[in-house]
Amino acid sequence: MNDHEPSVLLVDDVWVALPEELREELLTRRRSSTGWKGYRRQEWDGRHWEPLRPVIIRERAYRGLGWLTARLLHLAVEACRRRAATLGELHRALRFPHELQLMDPDRPLVAAELTRYARPDLLVEQGQPRLLEFNNSTRLGGDTVTPRLAEAYARLWPESGLHPPPSCVTARSAALVRTLGSQLGNGRPRRMLVPACWGIDANGTRRRHERIKKLVLADAERVGLEVVQADLVDLGINAAGRLLAAGLPIDLVMFQWGSDRIVDDGGGLAALRSADRARTVELFPRTESALISSKAVLAWLHEDCDAGLLDPADSALVRTHVPWTTCLGLDGDPAVPEKLLRMAADERDRLVSKPAVGKSGNGVLFGSQTSEQDWLAAAVHAARESPMVLQQRVESDRMTMPFLDRDSGQEIVAQVPYVLSPFMIDGGAASVGVRHMGPGVRAGDVVIGASRGGFQSTALIAPDPV
Repeated sequence: MNDHEPSVLLVDDVWVALPEELREELLTRRRSSTGWKGYRRQEWDGRHWEPLRPVIIRERAYRGLGWLTARLLHLAVEACRRRAATLGELHRALRFPHELQLMDPDRPLVAAELTRYARPDLLVEQGQPRLLEFNNSTRLGGDTVTPRLAEAYARLWPESGLHPPPSCVTARSAALVRTLGSQLGNGRPRRMLVPACWGIDANGTRRRHERIKKLVLADAERVGLEVVQADLVDLGINAAGRLLAAGLPIDLVMFQWGSDRIVDDGGGLAALRSADRARTVELFPRTESALISSKAVLAWLHEDCDAGLLDPADSALVRTHVPWTTCLGLDGDPAVPEKLLRMAADERDRLVSKPAVGKSGNGVLFGSQTSEQDWLAAAVHAARESPMVLQQRVESDRMTMPFLDRDSGQEIVAQVPYVLSPFMIDGGAASVGVRHMGPGVRAGDVVIGASRGGFQSTALIAPDPV
């Protein structure tokens, strides 16, 4: 894809377009295979169901998805730069609800830093991908389920012509090497720290952020990195301002934890901040990239379209692939303009209310499922506490998914909604995460997430038709 790609991109699950013989053989081999640890079985109607296939995407659609998300990420940072010159200013402008403990508030906004690692969530509506959030987060660092599932499906029938996208694990390792640049391979090992720590999540639960997964560790070592695993309490600074982990000098830090409040760090966070300010260590990804995850940035994109600040091609891209979004409470003013209140009331069935920053679908309210008297009160009241967005409701396409209950051998086929989440690393697409619901999904709008009964899955790539 290139900068002149059309604004309309179609991305379909093309499973039913595959030859029937191929589909049946793949399902036969999948039924007889075991050890699919990436899937947790879910109970419905007294059965425990396991999906039997991945999403299938055409090669051109996959490339288009990568181009689209990379371009939208770039436009998102440009929207932020119109409103803030530094990270501290952006944090305040977004009323971001989490303290980013390693953020340098005086650091300028740099697109290449803020978009290094993302996993945008897109629903597909009438074949068109519609971006719901950018989901830039250090929390993505340890993901291995998506590429492992893709490789397992591809191994079922290597002759099928179906293949995995580039792995997000290997793409991440390549990005780590690029981060060090000329520092790598000059006669001494380059050390990467993966810090462990204790944190308190949004629910007030204290939990341990564990160490690096074996697959991520092996691939980092493959590209020549010496991986050090240490707790935050074991970090310090030497006389030259270098970060030390258990006494060893560190060149690069890869994070696997997100916005949880870190506790009992023993001065480790201060050591990380000091080394970062001294430019003696590289961070991947930078924790402040989480700012781009605020859905208020989507509202800014639409504001800039309305103001004529985007060129026609980019404006068409935003209007086509980003649902209309506006933000409530961003300026801290509890009052909502009368015009916006009337619109929200009149268009209730076509809108969704969401926290500007949230996860797992918490606080999401569909106007189509909310009474008229409760709709505005709930959205406006929530915005007094923290920014909320009103977003155009997307009617998700559904795909045909076969499920198996291994206990009884029973199979069922259901039409389920799904989310596509391509891993974007340094502007390139890698693995495609997929979440879809199970056979018991109700009709109408649902939040498609693991905490709501969704399955985590993956996508394979099919050749384009000749």
